[in-house]
Amino acid sequence: MSGIVKTILLETSGLGIIFYSPGSVEHIEQGDDYFGRHYMEAHDVERHVREGSIVGFCTGTAGNFELRILRDAPDLEATDEEFQLKLALNCQGGRVCFRDLNDLADWETDCPKSQQLLLEDGIYEVTITSKTPASGILGDHQVVDIYFEQVESLPQLRLRGAPYLCP
Repeated sequence: MSGIVKTILLETSGLGIIFYSPGSVEHIEQGDDYFGRHYMEAHDVERHVREGSIVGFCTGTAGNFELRILRDAPDLEATDEEFQLKLALNCQGGRVCFRDLNDLADWETDCPKSQQLLLEDGIYEVTITSKTPASGILGDHQVVDIYFEQVESLPQLRLRGAPYLCP
């Protein structure tokens, strides 16, 4: 597929994936259980996602995911992707980190370079698409396409609580 900027292989033990700019997590101390205190309730997750700070989405399962980072926004009318989701990101500091949702339960401040993306500072509408892998098992080397489109202000998101990519 043309337009792929980077591919990130991410193994998760939790039921979701988070992404963020390092400035959005500076307040979390090494070893902190941020998940239990600030990210467990659906309204807390929704607040973070609407702010574009620590943006999480549910995958419905633990597993192995191939995150393909792409340019521009996809034509959702023309895609055959089974799952679609729109989110927001406020990128500060020129980097975005992708992690397992469970990392928030025992925070490690360093994000591996292989899980980082260089991205111009700004506000982004993030479109995420995926489909059930050929095996029929969610999380079994599942491809997740993530499109970053820079916009002027945080988009109005259609969500209630925690966003689900896969049911």
